Amino acid sequence: MRNTQLSATLLLFAVAGSAGAHDLFVAFSKPGTAAGEANTALVNNGTFDESAGAVTRARLQDVSLSQGGAKTAPDLASWKEVGKQSQLTVHPAGEGTYLLGVSTMASTSTRTASEFGKYLELEDLPDTLATYDASKFPKGVTYSYTKHARTIGQVGTKLTDDFAASLGYPLEIRLARNPGSVKVGEQLSFQVLQQGTPVPNLRVYVGHRADAPVKGGHGSATLLRTDAQGQASFQVTTAKTWYIHTNHMVPSTQKGLDFVSDRASLSFEISPHAGH
Repeated sequence: MRNTQLSATLLLFAVAGSAGAHDLFVAFSKPGTAAGEANTALVNNGTFDESAGAVTRARLQDVSLSQGGAKTAPDLASWKEVGKQSQLTVHPAGEGTYLLGVSTMASTSTRTASEFGKYLELEDLPDTLATYDASKFPKGVTYSYTKHARTIGQVGTKLTDDFAASLGYPLEIRLARNPGSVKVGEQLSFQVLQQGTPVPNLRVYVGHRADAPVKGGHGSATLLRTDAQGQASFQVTTAKTWYIHTNHMVPSTQKGLDFVSDRASLSFEISPHAGH
């Protein structure tokens, strides 16, 4: 009976850990639109291909749209939960590239020192786990996490610099080139910035939309590490919607918090007609 109870406890913890491991992704329903046409942002809280739970409006810290060098706030009246997914209708102004960002309010949790070590394993944070000393936290570990998702959209054929705009989020992923100019077979670089400062040696996953929904984990995504300048690159192998995401957890200097985690993602479309 004791072994059965122990197995059940571990299973419940694994399920809870997996639920807490949901990443936030935003992608547009249409890869490109004509001038004056609305677009729908699909918000997944889980994996890029499948959402495990909708994000309510009450959880939002910021929703911003950057186009033409200006940052505006979309009308959240259209924010809605459709099953386990959230959706938002946006109305880009004129032709050009634009950037939409969604950032959640911080969530705080406390675990025992032992549970937090297991949590780091479930969250796929081996670098944090390698320096984690459970003996230093006899009263448990309190940590917070926020999620920052951004996606690049396009109106017409005019390519503009808004793809690389900052929305002021704590952790942001920025491409080195406008994805509308990237051809299949080319290398594409990106940079990860924490409060505007490059994040070196950070584990980052890069992937693209799957042919079938991915139930959990990272699917067929490729694991990369950023260099000393917080940069990494990958080969664009197919014309699909791509994503980059990472989880940056570090010891906290804030009173009452032991660790702080920022999750960031970026999605963008690679067109089969780029450069044509």
